[in-house]
Amino acid sequence: MKTVTCKSGTKGWQNKLQNIYSTYEEFLCYCETYNIHQRLGFKSAENCWKQNPLVRGSVIPSDLEVVR
Repeated sequence: MKTVTCKSGTKGWQNKLQNIYSTYEEFLCYCETYNIHQRLGFKSAENCWKQNPLVRGSVIPSDLEVVR
């Protein structure tokens, strides 16, 4: 996983979504709890998983974002 500096200034990570979560089911559990897909700008967890965006984040939840 690539190390990056996030918008908060904190050191974080960057990788494709499907490399961060081992399965769709694991990702779906996080989406149900933390609304990960919505925070990344997607209407559904399934669509987010299928598109497999490059994402960046850290221990600070507001750092989670799609890299464009």
